[in-house]
Amino acid sequence: MPLKIRKEHLNEIFQSAKKCYPMEACGILVGKIVEGERVVFKVYHTRNVLASSSAYQIDPQEQLRVFEEAESQGLEVLGSYHSHPFSDSYWSEVDEHASKHWTGYLYLIISLKTGKINAYVKKDEGVEREDIILT
Repeated sequence: MPLKIRKEHLNEIFQSAKKCYPMEACGILVGKIVEGERVVFKVYHTRNVLASSSAYQIDPQEQLRVFEEAESQGLEVLGSYHSHPFSDSYWSEVDEHASKHWTGYLYLIISLKTGKINAYVKKDEGVEREDIILT
């Protein structure tokens, strides 16, 4: 199921990643599934409580707030984003470990090193790469 996201949202995500550099930036993607596509309506930039350049963890209080706000607006949490400050936008072992309880969610990974963006969906066994549609 492809990810549909506005260019403005991607620009916001890149700006957040640059601001957090050299640490990993992270955030939550909120929207709806429309005609077989995950459509992003809002991007929430969150604090990486690990303050690490090679791992992230979204602040649990911010995460709860976003989930509640999304639900109150009739939206759903589609997934999250994070940056890789010094490597490509690949699915890493750290990403695999951190996502083990989030099956079905989308992960948007951006690389500050290469400028590449990739989307992945966590499955029961591994991950699947998803297409990104810019609007």
